[in-house]
This record gives sequence, C-alpha cells and structure tokens, in this order.
Amino acid sequence: MCDIKKLLRNAESKKRTTNATPTPPKKIEQPFEPIDLDMDDDELDALVSQSKRTSDNTITVDDKIEEQPPAKKIKLSKPIVASKKTMATEKKEKGSSQSVEEILESIPSVDLENVTTKEGAQFAWKGADGDNSGASGEPDIPEGRENCLMGLTIVFTGTLPNLDRPTSENLAKKYGARVTKSISKKTSVVVLGEEAGPKKLENIKKLGIKAINEEGFKRLIAGMPVGGGDSEEADKARRKLHEQEEQAMKEAEQMAKDQEEREKNNKATEQSGANLSSRSTVIDENKLWTTKYAPTDLKQLCGNKGAIQKLNSWLQTWDTKKKPDMRAVMLSGPPGIGKTTAAHLVAKSLGYDVLEKNASDVRSKGLLNASVKFALDHKSVIGMFKSISGEDSSKNGKRFVIIMDEVDGMSGGDRGGVGQLAQFCRKTNTPMILICNERNLPKMRPFDRSVLDIPFRRPDAQAVKARLMTISMREKFKLDPNVIDRLVSVTRGDIRQIINLLSTVTTTSKSIGSDNIKSLSDNWEKNVALKIFDITPKLLSGGIYTDNGARQFPLYKKMELYFDDFDFTPLMIQENYTSTSPSLLKSGQTHLDAVAAAAESISEGDLVDRKIRSAEQQWSLLPLHAILSTVRPASMVAGNVSKRINFSAFLGQNSKMGKFYRLLQDIQYHTRLSTSTNKLGLRLQYMPTMKRHLLDPLLREGSAAIEDVISFMDNYYLSKDHWDSVMQFYVGNEDTTSALKSIPSSTKSAFTRAYNNVSHPTPIMKLGTSTGKPSAAARPDFEDVVDNDDEVPVEDEVPKDSDEIDFKKDKFIKQVGKKKAKAKAKRATTKK
Repeated sequence: MCDIKKLLRNAESKKRTTNATPTPPKKIEQPFEPIDLDMDDDELDALVSQSKRTSDNTITVDDKIEEQPPAKKIKLSKPIVASKKTMATEKKEKGSSQSVEEILESIPSVDLENVTTKEGAQFAWKGADGDNSGASGEPDIPEGRENCLMGLTIVFTGTLPNLDRPTSENLAKKYGARVTKSISKKTSVVVLGEEAGPKKLENIKKLGIKAINEEGFKRLIAGMPVGGGDSEEADKARRKLHEQEEQAMKEAEQMAKDQEEREKNNKATEQSGANLSSRSTVIDENKLWTTKYAPTDLKQLCGNKGAIQKLNSWLQTWDTKKKPDMRAVMLSGPPGIGKTTAAHLVAKSLGYDVLEKNASDVRSKGLLNASVKFALDHKSVIGMFKSISGEDSSKNGKRFVIIMDEVDGMSGGDRGGVGQLAQFCRKTNTPMILICNERNLPKMRPFDRSVLDIPFRRPDAQAVKARLMTISMREKFKLDPNVIDRLVSVTRGDIRQIINLLSTVTTTSKSIGSDNIKSLSDNWEKNVALKIFDITPKLLSGGIYTDNGARQFPLYKKMELYFDDFDFTPLMIQENYTSTSPSLLKSGQTHLDAVAAAAESISEGDLVDRKIRSAEQQWSLLPLHAILSTVRPASMVAGNVSKRINFSAFLGQNSKMGKFYRLLQDIQYHTRLSTSTNKLGLRLQYMPTMKRHLLDPLLREGSAAIEDVISFMDNYYLSKDHWDSVMQFYVGNEDTTSALKSIPSSTKSAFTRAYNNVSHPTPIMKLGTSTGKPSAAARPDFEDVVDNDDEVPVEDEVPKDSDEIDFKKDKFIKQVGKKKAKAKAKRATTKK
C-alpha cells in the first residue's frame, strides 16, 4: 500500500517538472497491487486528484511515470462518493495546483546565446532567404484568470513575432503584473524577442533571471492561478491593493463629511444675512469634477513630492531675515500635473495670501508696470485686517505671493514683457512664483539667472491610483485598478484630463475595465506633437507596417507623424533611410533594392514639393507629399534602426551652397569688366586657369611672385578677399587646403602688406550700392530692457524738414544750457 502511494506522489512530481511535449511511457514489469480503501479521507482525496474517473467505475493513472509502463485499470470494491468538495474540485476552480515557481520552470527558457541584438543586426545587401513579410493574421491571445499575474514584475525587450510592445504590456497590466523598462533583482521574468537590447541581455545573464518568448508569455497567462497564487509577492500586491482601497474609502468618507460641513456653514451664513461667495453658492453636484475634487491639502497632491518640498522650503526662507538667493521661483512641466495647485496650497499652508495673474493677459511691458509693479513692495490689505481682528494669527498674514501663470505664453511681439518680468524677479520684495510649460524655449532665457528652477514631472500610475479610486468610490462607479496605467499612458500623465475623462464616461457607463478601456483609449488619447528625433525612429520601425501593426497604427496615424513637422520629417527620413536593417523585404528582394526604391519615392516627393512651395502654392498636395516623401520610403526600408538617428545634413549643405553662390556672384560682378561669361562659365572655365596664376607662382617662387599675382588680380578687379574666396572653390584633386598650408607665413604676410600698400583699380558698379533715398537711422530694440527714470526717449523718426531740424537743435541747446545753469547754481550754493 505504501508503495502505491509513493508511486503516485512520484508521478505528481514528475508531471510538474516535465515539458509540454510528452514522451512515450516505458513498459511496466510488475502490476499495481489492489488499492486498500481503508485509507483516510486526505489520502483518498490525494489519490482522486491524481486520477480521472472512467465510465466503468475505474481509475486510470495518466501521469508520465519514469521507468514504469502505462497504468492498468484498478478495480474498486465500491464507488467513491464525496460528501463535500474534493481537493480536485477546489483546485480546478482556483485554476492550478502548481506554484508560481513551478509554472515558470515548466515554461521553456530562451537560449540567450542565439538571440539577435540591435548591435548585432547588420545590412543584408545580398537579400534574405525566404519571405520576411512579417507576422500576419490575428494574434492568438489566451484568456487568463482574474489578476493571474499579480505579484510578477515583467520586462519586455526586443520585437515579438505577433504582439507589439504596447499590446503585450497592456495585456500584462490587465492581469495585474507590474511592467518595468529596466531589469533589476526584483524582475520576475523577461519576455524576450528578436533584436533585444544588448545591455538587457547582459543583465539577464548577470542576475540569472528567467527569459521566455512570446509563446511562453501566453502559456504563463493561461497557467497562472487566480490572484497570482500563494506567492509572497502576490500577497504583498494584494495587501497593497487592499490598503489603497481602504485609503480611498477613508478619503471618500472624509470628502462626504467635508461636504456636509460646508453645506451647514453655508446655511448658517445665509440665515445670518451675510453674503456668500459665488463658489459657495454652487452645490457639489453641479461642479466640474476638476473643481469638486481639487486637492485641498498638500498630502492630496499626486506625485512631485520632492519638487513640492523644495518649493515649500524656498518660501519658508522669506519668513527669516536671510532672504533666499533667488527672489523668484519657476515651476515648469507639462500641463495638468498640479503646478498651479501646488503653488496655491504651499502659499496657503504658510499663511500667505495669493495674488494670481495670467502672464498671457498681462503680456506687454506697459501692462506689467500697470498691474504687477505696484504690488512688488506692498502688503496684503485682507491679511492685515484679518490679523487685526484676530482671525489670522500667522506672521505671514500681512503678506502675499504673486503667482504668474503661463509665462511661456508671452512672446517677442509683446513689447518687452519677458524682459520686464525678469527684471521684476531680480528686485522684488514679494515672493514670486512663475509657472510655465516649456522652460527650454529661447524666449525663456532672460529668466536663467533670475529665478530658481523647480521642474515638475508627469506622475506615474502608482501616484494617482489612490486619488482616482477615491473619486470612483465617491461617484459610485467601478474603476479597475489595472487599467489606471492605461489611462495615465493615454493622457500622458495629465491628471486633469483623466478626471474629465471619468466625468464624461460615467454619464453613460458605470464601470471602466479591460472590456472598454481600448475604446476609451482610442477616443481620449492626448494628441501631442512629437519631436523629429521621436518621429523618425517610429516611422522607420518595422512593427507599424506588419498586418498586426497596421491595425494598431493605420495609415492616417503615419501621416499624422508627418504633419507634426512636415518641414523636417521628409528631410530626416532622407538622411536616415539607409541606416536600417529591413525586416519586411519581399521574397528575393535585397536590401539594396529596397534602398533604391525608397530613393525613387523620395525623388518623386521632391517633384511634388516643388509644386507646393513654388509660385503655384498647391498646398492641397501635402497629403500626397506625406506619402511619397515619408511614409512610402520608410515602409520600404523599415526594420531595425542599427545606427544613431542623425540630424538632416541637407540644411548645412544648402547653407554652404548659398554661401558659395554669393561668393561666385560677387567675383563675377568684379570680373565682368574683363570677361564676357556668366557665373557658370566663370566657375567651369576661368577658375581652373586662375589657380595657375594666383596660387602656383607663390608655391614655386615665394615672395618673388607677389607682384605678378597682384598684377593679375588688378587686371580682373579682384581684391585680397576675392583671392581667399577663389581658393575655396576647388574640390577633388584641385583642392587647395594642403597647398595653402605649405605657403610660408612670411610669404603670406608679405603678400598682404604689398597688396595694402598699393592702390588698385575698382569696377564701375559696386556690389550692394543703393541709389535710392537714404534710409532712416536704425532704431535700437529696447524690448528686453527696463527703462531707467533718466533715460533719454528715442525719437519716433528722423526729422526730414530743415526747419524742424533747426527747431529740435535749438531745443536741445536750451536743455543743455538749463542743466549747466542748474549745476553752476548748485556749486555756488555748496561753496557758500
């Protein structure tokens, strides 16, 4: 009897450790002994969990038993009847009897030595074997149990055959996994694809982390139990989720109490006959959610704890005698992450009143002087009355903070607004908090040395999860915590947009989960214009051109990338389209064929661009230009970008061409009195001969040839600057760089002195000479300068009438005479 129990236990352990592909069992030499039914209930349940019941009331052992034949049917003396749920039924409902470690061990690991890395990908000019058309068809995604991946930390790297990166990450988050970008000791498993990062492969080997492929990831979803099993990590995740739910319930209860208290205070105030503020008269049901659930305490702010603490410390130094080094502070970061709210709450917590101005409304220098300058050295009247009446015992009650929002909304056309505001920041005696979205703009440079920079960053899903769950409980709708990551990703961390999204969705649906998160994501995705260094690798990646990728990223989205910057995007594709290793080549097509086809498409795009930007101005052709110059050539060579994304060299080469064109035009103007050719003929026919008369004599004879060279230059009306310009035009074997270095410095100096000591003939027509009326005197730009009290005003225009000139001259002389008389009288008074 003991041998049979031991045999069954061995069968169970062998089954857990075997792979999915079974091997044929070996023959048995001795049959099983009859089972004794006098065993206890636990032993009997263990036997039933290892077996399956057949129609003839027999039990057949299905497990693979090493060195044993297939199990024979064992007759039972009576049928087994369970009076309660058996262990097999309970484990079937839970999903699996194996632990997380055993499930991971049962999934085959990826051979790290055979994984293709990004650095290992090379050009395939000779073509690829077979059809590299990419994955096709709808990917087979298994249905997992609720929160089955909870407690696991998963990292995705490389390109998976069927699932793109966003789909696979969202799938893992849907079932409760924590997805990170970097590999650490806390990483549970890595899902590895082709062209993986070499650094991540090195960390996988170093830390000994299990790596699986896409099929292994699907098996992991299908095999994990409900709630992530009984592992320690899953328990921690469940406890953390439970704590977040409890915290959300407490905050929801506190909000309800605060609402009741506000309603009581409003009723008491109304009965007493006092006036209510307009904000207090609006009931909570009619308020926007962004106003209704706005943070009222520093603890309720989501994320940026370090930045808020830094702002709080800076403002606290105004309470002391020692003022901070910077009299103003600049809060910068994306919109909707709580910069303005943090500024108000920090000022309120320290007892300051707030004077808020929108810099977009007081843009110019004059408006700033009229609305802000008066407040720099004054105190709060409201705070003063509060301190007198005893309502406010804070020592800061008489002071206020100036908050200037949307500072980056000021522009160069606002007549000195940025410069004036920067000057205020240097001399203010009142704390100033400036808020902007883009700190690195050129127009924000005047603030570089006058403000303390405190950057705010987008909060992650963990920082906003408790707040959003509080709102869901307060508004009585169901919000799946696993989809909060998707909401944060879609809105790019804009908390304000997330709350508005929830407010809109809950009017038609009372739940937000994995079933409707995709449609919400597509409809509410925040459109942000990408930079050209983000657009280029996205267009050149092969994943968006496969069948699966095309469904996730259709043609109109590819064209949207072009329209994010339609001036530079075609130039960036032209610069980098040869830096990829194509993964979508057709059968028999080589890399060189794909590059040639892409170049042909770019050329066709240039023809369309000529129609758009020429005098015809056919801007309706922009969608066609997007296809021919960007989307189509990128799709032909799309794959792995094996080199660094370079900025377009066309701009530099075009600027260089313009420079040489101007130099050639200047030389042609001077030489046309001695020649009868145009610029092209001068460059192709005259300049090769000029080199033999301008440079070769100096190389052969040195200083003795200076007179002959100067005489030749005078015959063609060339100056010393023209001599330097001519030397820049030669390329290839005629390049003069090394020849100019070989000329001794003494010869160069003698050449310059000899040319400057002699007068030279000049052409009749000087380049750039205007025969029109003299232009008005140039006026200095005082846009970013603060006027001093004694500054002399700039005249509006230069007077044209001689009488007016004499009048202004006499007026100026009288003013000077008065100043001299005053100074003389002052000196006389001092002597007495």
